[in-house]
Amino acid sequence: MIMNQFLKIKRNSGFLLLLFLGITFNNCSPSIAFYDQYAFTQATSLKVDLQNLVQESPTVSFVEAKADIEKINVELKKAYEYSKGRSKNTLSTDQYLILLSDNHLYKTFLKTWNLQGKLSPVGADEISNKIGQLMDQIIQLESGKRKQTH
Repeated sequence: MIMNQFLKIKRNSGFLLLLFLGITFNNCSPSIAFYDQYAFTQATSLKVDLQNLVQESPTVSFVEAKADIEKINVELKKAYEYSKGRSKNTLSTDQYLILLSDNHLYKTFLKTWNLQGKLSPVGADEISNKIGQLMDQIIQLESGKRKQTH
């Protein structure tokens, strides 16, 4: 009888140990996506492209830059879709959504450039810096993620 009680406890403790380890390892899994070289490259390229576009606005009319604007808008949408498709990547995806928002600086910049034809160099510098800061947040978030071990 005592031996049966001991065996039940021993079986239950094995189950409890497995349950504990399962919960522990599950909680150790990252709550944010792993580092992704492609996402990092996309973000750094977009930063340069966006800032170059803004820096063109004092010397090139909106109409003349229309092809560049469309190209960058497509690249921005691709980056958003890639980010959205990654598991546990909400923070980066939300940053891209800010850029894609009609109320954000980038879309407001495009509307103003379209209406005015060209922007002042001072205004372009300010907008370029702000867009650069937002892109830096995306870049830093990606570069700070853990690298997946194989």
